[in-house]
Parts: sequence; structure tokens; C-alpha cells
Amino acid sequence: MPTEPVLSPADLDGPRARVALHGELDVEAADQVTRQLTALARDGHHDLTLDMADVPFCDSTGLNAVLRVLQHAKAAGGSLTVADPSDQVKRLLSMCGLESLVSRPSARSDPARG
Repeated sequence: MPTEPVLSPADLDGPRARVALHGELDVEAADQVTRQLTALARDGHHDLTLDMADVPFCDSTGLNAVLRVLQHAKAAGGSLTVADPSDQVKRLLSMCGLESLVSRPSARSDPARG
């Protein structure tokens, strides 16, 4: 049984918000994630960082949810960045030519992974 996604706003600072996503981002979770992230953007947090380290699986519907939130953030003058993507998410972003969404590695990332 797939795990239900959980969004954890870790850092809300004016227009910036860092949100950790835990669980699978698939067809069952995409609408919920989109609603929660666009609500943050509507509340004034237009520069979103989505920590996807704990996302073991993301399908095309989940990726579409991320892209819809990106469009919403950009329309409001903001941005969306993916931080610490899991290997599966990193591969998906790469296959789709979306590496530019990925932020530079954080201090907790393994420097040997490059």
C-alpha cells in the first residue's frame, strides 16, 4: 500500500518557505500536494523550496504537480526549487530536462556523491 504524502513546512520566512515532502508523490497524492503548496504560495510564500529527500517514488503525475506549483509561484513573482531529491526523483528530473529545478547540495548531502 502506498504511503500517504506528508508535507512538513520546516521554515516559513516571509516570502520563502522550505517544505519537506515525505512519502510517494504519485497519482493518488498529486492533487493534495498541489493544493497544500499553492495554499502556501497564496499565503505569501512565493519562493518555495521543496525538500524531496524522503520521496522514494515520483511518477509523471507527481512531477506535473510540482510543475503546476512552479507555474503558480512564477506567476506570483516567485520560484520553486527542489532540494536534496532522492535518487529516483533526481533521475526523473534529469530524464525530463528539469535539472535546473534542483538546488545545489546541502551540507547534509554526501560530498562524495557530487
